[in-house]
Amino acid sequence: MKRLLLATSALGMLWAMPAAAQQGAAEAGGQGADAGHGVGDIIVTANRRSESVQRSSLALSVIGGETLSQAGVTQASELATRVPGLTISQGGSSVQTYLRGVGSFATDASAESAIAYNINGIYISRPNAIGPIFFDLQRVEVLKGPQGTLYGRNASGGAINLITAQPTQTPTGYLSVDYGNYDLKRVTGALSGGLSDSLSMRAALQWTNRDGYLTDGYNDQNTVAGRLIALWEPSSATRLSLMGEFTTDDSKGMASLKRSTRTAVPSDPWAGPSIGTIQQPPSAAAGGLTIANNGVQRVDTWSVSAQLDQDLGAATLTFIPAYRYMDSRSLGYIPGFLIDSTETSKQQSYELRLGNQSAALKWVAGAYYFEEQQTQFYEMRASPFQNSFVDTPITTRSYAAFGEATFSVSEQFRLIAGLRYSKDKKRQGGSSRAVLPAPGTTNNSGELDGDQVTWKVGAEADVGPQNMLFATASTGYKAGGFFPSVAAPNNSYRPEKLTAFTVGSRNRFLDNALQLNIEGFYWKYDDKQERFLGATPVGTQGLLTTNAGKATLYGFNVDFTAKPSRADTLRFGVEYLHSRYDSFVYNVFNPPVNPVPYPGFVNSTPPEATSCSLGPVVPFTPNDGAPVPALKTDSTQRVDCTGKPLVRAPRWVGSASYEHVFELGGGKTLVFGLDGQFSSGQYLSPDFIASGRDDGFLALDSSLTLNLSRVSISAWGRNLTNQAIYTGGFRYPFSKGVAAGGDPTLFYAIIRPPRTYGVTFKASF
Repeated sequence: MKRLLLATSALGMLWAMPAAAQQGAAEAGGQGADAGHGVGDIIVTANRRSESVQRSSLALSVIGGETLSQAGVTQASELATRVPGLTISQGGSSVQTYLRGVGSFATDASAESAIAYNINGIYISRPNAIGPIFFDLQRVEVLKGPQGTLYGRNASGGAINLITAQPTQTPTGYLSVDYGNYDLKRVTGALSGGLSDSLSMRAALQWTNRDGYLTDGYNDQNTVAGRLIALWEPSSATRLSLMGEFTTDDSKGMASLKRSTRTAVPSDPWAGPSIGTIQQPPSAAAGGLTIANNGVQRVDTWSVSAQLDQDLGAATLTFIPAYRYMDSRSLGYIPGFLIDSTETSKQQSYELRLGNQSAALKWVAGAYYFEEQQTQFYEMRASPFQNSFVDTPITTRSYAAFGEATFSVSEQFRLIAGLRYSKDKKRQGGSSRAVLPAPGTTNNSGELDGDQVTWKVGAEADVGPQNMLFATASTGYKAGGFFPSVAAPNNSYRPEKLTAFTVGSRNRFLDNALQLNIEGFYWKYDDKQERFLGATPVGTQGLLTTNAGKATLYGFNVDFTAKPSRADTLRFGVEYLHSRYDSFVYNVFNPPVNPVPYPGFVNSTPPEATSCSLGPVVPFTPNDGAPVPALKTDSTQRVDCTGKPLVRAPRWVGSASYEHVFELGGGKTLVFGLDGQFSSGQYLSPDFIASGRDDGFLALDSSLTLNLSRVSISAWGRNLTNQAIYTGGFRYPFSKGVAAGGDPTLFYAIIRPPRTYGVTFKASF
């Protein structure tokens, strides 16, 4: 509460709007009003057409490419500092993305995000294939809520659209160099120009190298990414774009840090887990498996794609074929655990659509095909308690047909309707093999087939020259899937579904000097997919997935922008979210009372380790009626988390900024910027233990930039308050109860960067 009051007071004094929510028009893709005198328009294409945010009924935040660059956003985990309601964490090399509590806790090859990432309209299926692609961008659009009509499967919580800078006929380019603490070195450059009257190209490259934020070198960055785009426009009716892209991440990777309410934790929140013994649980010390300093995170991706836009007169035909490849290897440690994983993904997608817009009718209709071939092999070792291997190929195919239209009943009133039909096929093979606690093999094979219908309806009403009211209802879903280590039919889960009701208002006042956008939302979750830590039928610990049940979310968002003068821009935004599991009940498999070789571990979920309700331990009977082998799972326990808030769903979040431009004459300026972000507390995992809860934070960023015609020099600092901000993690599974001398409150969390600072030099031509 003290942190929340401090955040509210400090940000109220700043009197600003979120830097992430509404950036200047020139950097975000369009400009209506004079950006020097008023708030500029932001042009987005989230509805598959160009339109101003102020004319859209989508719930979205937009961040311009220049703002991303100034904020040092080069990968997905850093985007969360710019968008209220967005939480992004790392599970190994996998990106865990949550919007308003909707997301996925899974990190293996079967993981599919509930927030769909897209680059230039191309879906990125793998959470660990997103990579360092946040460079040379025109803007990023963050859509909040289900996007089932135009985006389809796995957009139940929203979508994040990356729109790259495009080739130009006029020769242009820039070179940017960053240097900061933790020996940060970053070089970003782009070159664009015409090769003929109809052909232009753009090449961009970024290299980043930085020491780890943790004292033993973990949480480092060593990435290279490049992009080449060719644009051919032989006539005003034809536009063909070709894009090739690659990324390489070769670092030590992310590491998790000890949190506990019973035993000592490091005084330095960023103390590396491989240093000293305080990070290690008693079981790890007894078993001899401690964290080494040889972590590996190697992810290589490349992709090729095209987009053809052909004006047919009555409509525009758009065709987007794409192929993406990923090869990932990760060797990481969680205290007491070693996880060595390799994964490949071959993804192809094809989208064909027709669309047109007039004053009376705006519409789009199309078809979509997606296919992905995956391999996965990993070892999980927690000696002497567990040693298991998973070898699983996965095949996914999805087909869809969709359409959406906005019809103008009058000049001031419009109706929206959309529909999508999707059909999904998923196949999993391979097996899981346990060496400890006892030898055993599980057949991972399974097949899932299903179809879904998602829809959207809504209305928009202009109530003034620059004032609009809107109301929408929409649905979305995240496809069902598999998890390893449990045999069919218990190794699969159903699709989750979300229905959202939204009302809002977009407003401009005082000749564009003031902008106020308000949104209220009510979401209903059905069959929510939730991943939890439990024991498998062969006696090992693993992440299992269940359809948790139902959940309700509601709240509001307020974005405010003011330009009281040409030199001053003030922004403020706040979001309130109330979330509750209406039903979240699952069964945990438990080891025997005296398992070998680790006696004394009575339950995999000690009563002290969770605030959920635990039922009695009861005998476990397999679905097929087969006898339970010796030393393997022979009991289950009911866990009831009904009434808990959703994971990674803070009740209050917001951000604020103030910017002042000092005119120095001769076209030179000095720009001062101050940004703040705040959040109330949130649970980091569905274990619901006190040490797995972040208490909230207030973080401040600041910058000072000198613009000298085509050259700029900027000094910046981020997280100046040096807040320890935790974004994810999980409970240690081999904890004894307190009576047995254990620490069931052990939790290992992922942390954001500490205070960072540096300088940026940029030259443009």
